[in-house]
Amino acid sequence: MPYVAITEFDADWDTHLKIDAAVGDAPADGLIVHTAGPSDAGTRVVDVWESKEHADRFFRDRILPALAAVGVEPGPPISMTEYDVEIVRT
Repeated sequence: MPYVAITEFDADWDTHLKIDAAVGDAPADGLIVHTAGPSDAGTRVVDVWESKEHADRFFRDRILPALAAVGVEPGPPISMTEYDVEIVRT
């Protein structure tokens, strides 16, 4: 079942771009769509995945190493909304 995560981080946009560069351009298994942009609090990310397991694996295998590579300590997001998707239209 598709899974959506909407996350807000206190990282400024420039820091997000460094993390994004460290993650790299290799396709992420199970990623349907990734969006990100600056917000009043820092950075907002909206991701749609084929499943929560795909999202968790990407975080563990790609995000955590990218954070370490740029010297950012992982911490809790400012806010996070997640849900299973019942309807998708494109």
